[in-house]
Amino acid sequence: MVSTNWQHQIHLAQLSRQSSSPHHHARAAATISRGGTQPSGLALQSPSSLLNGGQNGQSSPLTGSSSLKVLSVRKLEGAEGEGLERVQSEKQKDKRQDWAALDLGGQGIRNLNLALFNYQFLDKLYINHNRLTSLPGAICKLGQLTILDVSGNLLMALPSEIGLMKNLRMFLIIDNNIQNLPPEMGMLYRLEVLGIEGNPLPDSIKNLMAKDGTRGVIGELRDNGPVPVPPSPRDWIVLEDKETEKDSAEEGIFSVVSYNILHDRYTRVYGYTPAWALQWEFRRESVKQEIISYDADIMCLQEIDLATVEEFLSLPEFSQKEYTGFHWPKSRAKTMNEAERKKVDGCAIFYKESVFKLIDQQPIEFQHVAMNSALLVPDKDSLKNYPDIFNRVATKDHIATVCFLEHQKTGNRLMVVNAHIEWDPIHKDVKLVQAGLLLGELQVMADKFAKLPLPDDSPMKGQYTSGKKIPMLICCDFNSTPDSVVYQLLSKGFVPGDHSDFQGYKYGKFTESGINHPFGLKSSYANIGELSFTNCTPTFTDVVDYIWYSTNSFTVTGLLGEPDKEYMSKVIGFPNAHFPSDHISLLSQFQFKKVNAG
Repeated sequence: MVSTNWQHQIHLAQLSRQSSSPHHHARAAATISRGGTQPSGLALQSPSSLLNGGQNGQSSPLTGSSSLKVLSVRKLEGAEGEGLERVQSEKQKDKRQDWAALDLGGQGIRNLNLALFNYQFLDKLYINHNRLTSLPGAICKLGQLTILDVSGNLLMALPSEIGLMKNLRMFLIIDNNIQNLPPEMGMLYRLEVLGIEGNPLPDSIKNLMAKDGTRGVIGELRDNGPVPVPPSPRDWIVLEDKETEKDSAEEGIFSVVSYNILHDRYTRVYGYTPAWALQWEFRRESVKQEIISYDADIMCLQEIDLATVEEFLSLPEFSQKEYTGFHWPKSRAKTMNEAERKKVDGCAIFYKESVFKLIDQQPIEFQHVAMNSALLVPDKDSLKNYPDIFNRVATKDHIATVCFLEHQKTGNRLMVVNAHIEWDPIHKDVKLVQAGLLLGELQVMADKFAKLPLPDDSPMKGQYTSGKKIPMLICCDFNSTPDSVVYQLLSKGFVPGDHSDFQGYKYGKFTESGINHPFGLKSSYANIGELSFTNCTPTFTDVVDYIWYSTNSFTVTGLLGEPDKEYMSKVIGFPNAHFPSDHISLLSQFQFKKVNAG
């Protein structure tokens, strides 16, 4: 008995073989747009439509409406790319882009002109029923493609770069001579329809398709393919502006790591990652080995739960380096029993007791601060006038941890802050408010810490006359890019109350007078123009993680560079076999500046 999945393969093949005439798809779209009957053969339908068995009588095969165009080009082969170049010239004359599908089917094409791959706006490409013997790896430049049809050619293999086409929903390779599928296709986590009938593929692939369909084949390639070659080590970047007095400089130099390690409860959305590489046991070991290798004096980890903190601190690798730590979970933990609380992620600060001495430690819960401090409104009775505080900020349970430390060798004191704020770009007002609440609470804490007595023999006597003179490091996943208002607030010290990111919501003093802070802060990686990314997924790759520092207190002497660019050109996102989180770690080396007392 033929399975439903294989019946679907046969159906796809029949439709494909009826679509061999030149520009079949373009002509079909034109007929439908004029209200005519769709010709027989494979229509430009959505993958879900084909999966549901839809054939004729569908709305436009492009997007469900008949308003878009399918462009056909008569010849595009080798040096004979004039047709494509002419279309490109015409396109430049008319800036409106009203077509996104290109039909080159049924023309006997033997080679693809590389100019084709400049059409990066395409979401559908039909090069079916030609005479192609190979598919260039450069096809991955067409990263917006959702449908790619290479059926009815003479292909014997597929390029590994196919795996980088992260938006593919339908990929038809029917009636070729393909003998195997590249394991990189396991990264095609959005693929809904894979047509393989008519190829001499291994029985194992065909049987899996018959049993579990497209998702089963992609899952097999993803989970059981070979592990890629690991990247080259990240470079250490030495900055030139460090103080040069060797003996005294070494006494005031220390290193700091900031790392969102991706909590286990948030891993369900990474469909491109091998299942084994998502297992917490694997990722935990990878995280542990990575942070231990840095041998940092301070480590700030986000999305880490208490169970992991306790486990790390019990390991010989941590105890030998004399690490201790302070962890606080997200506010939801208050409603849970002890066992459940240990599994709630939060922020942890680890530091070497041989390097730093703890003076004080405090959590910051943004929910609590919003509802109980005077940063937003003068008193609790005034809260009723600002429902947005209740409805938007108080519903989020993000937190920060703060440790007030003293450097054992130099006597310098510093505040180390580890924070994680709202991720959703829709809630950019909440991000800004949380950042403002964080900085406001840090001012209160800094003023308090400045009043703590120093030992009689401390060389820092008279230095910490006010809170703004307390050296500060803020490690954070701010979920905000360098062009964001949150970055502006940290770096410039002020955001006006009418800023558009408040989105018209009312947040008391913040939207009436603006947000400001007295700390002269700079991102450590701003010294090299920031990294190209700190968070990498198929749908978002950018900088959102930082180590901020007081510019009047510290000099940045070194930074850990970004991952190997060649390696990055072959992946669509993290986590993977070599990067256990969707974030990368940051590592900065600092030196206390020599400041006269008072």
